[in-house]
Amino acid sequence: MLVGYMRRAENPPFIAKITAVMCHYYGFELIYMRPKDIDMANHTVKGRMYINNKWVKVTKDLPDLMDISAYCFKKETRDLMEYLRKNTRLTFDKKNALNKAKLQRELAKDEEFSHLVIPTARAKTFEDVESFLDKYPAMVMKPVFGQQGKGIYIVKREGEEYVLGYQKEEQRLTREELEKHFQTNISGKNYILQKYITSRSKAGDPFDCRIHVQKNRNGKWQVAKKYIRIGIGQKVMSNVNQGGGISDTKPFLKANFDDKWKEIEGNLNELGETLPYKIEQLKKTPTMSIGFDVAIDKSGDLYLFESNGAPNTTPLVAHAALLNVEYYTYIRDKELDAVVSEPERQHSDSDLEMERLKVNNEQLEKRMRTMEQSTSWRVTAPLRMLGKLLKNNK
Repeated sequence: MLVGYMRRAENPPFIAKITAVMCHYYGFELIYMRPKDIDMANHTVKGRMYINNKWVKVTKDLPDLMDISAYCFKKETRDLMEYLRKNTRLTFDKKNALNKAKLQRELAKDEEFSHLVIPTARAKTFEDVESFLDKYPAMVMKPVFGQQGKGIYIVKREGEEYVLGYQKEEQRLTREELEKHFQTNISGKNYILQKYITSRSKAGDPFDCRIHVQKNRNGKWQVAKKYIRIGIGQKVMSNVNQGGGISDTKPFLKANFDDKWKEIEGNLNELGETLPYKIEQLKKTPTMSIGFDVAIDKSGDLYLFESNGAPNTTPLVAHAALLNVEYYTYIRDKELDAVVSEPERQHSDSDLEMERLKVNNEQLEKRMRTMEQSTSWRVTAPLRMLGKLLKNNK
């Protein structure tokens, strides 16, 4: 059975290669493509398949199953996406997407998840900012459709002045200066205001917890990985794209929350096992993986920053690829009822490539464990290093 793997990148990323190799063991063929590679008139696709350890250009009939990234859903692809909804099974559909504000509103209505909600309001006027600061000592201004921490500010009122934080910088502003900043950078750009949740390590660095969940072989949600993202030296948030590192949850919680760490770890697991079903209920459209960004305050209480339908797979690339293929199997067997021939089990080039990828992944996981065991929490090997290692394996 042919599986389409649609992304916007010109060249297949490393996870596409490892997914293609794993597909061989489950009776699938994988074709990498971009939105522009689909011929709707002839129901065909032009793409690349990983054959004999290299990507080869091919033309195939439209696959019955399409592993598609949220980033493929753009204004210019609207007609294409409607075509795909009618002609293939998508692993993800951005239709009915939950932006940050809507997610907070919907969860506030549910007793099971209302404790995760962060007080939120629309940033329509500067008066909204002042009103919000009358209620809370500090707040965050963030774009509704933002990605990777871009355009996020923290604002505090101190006497007659305001403190504006962005990435690693802080500046003190008068009311007039803050209003000018609002009119220039916030007004008309679909921003929200949120109560600032103090989520900092004992070293004073902001952090959050990413809970990466995926569908498994049984079509059920499972926690693929939980990890702490630490914003080394940052003023606003734990954005590793702006400099920082990651850690496994257990040692980090032990070091920063003392006797409460077990309770917090259990609450994180419970969130990862239950919230995905609520998200699906609200969206009513297919979803295969979700990344939850969770704040943990000084008391150990959890707050949900946002839900990401295209979570970064760098910290768990091999495991994410394996779960992808296992979920393909569930869709094939339970939904599409496709006929599958058993793959060859001889020592082919693909078998050798699979073994090499296993070794490479073990080396990456060893690097990850070294970071996790750090006692200073000033993690010296951020995600940029992992990204470089992964590029070297392409």
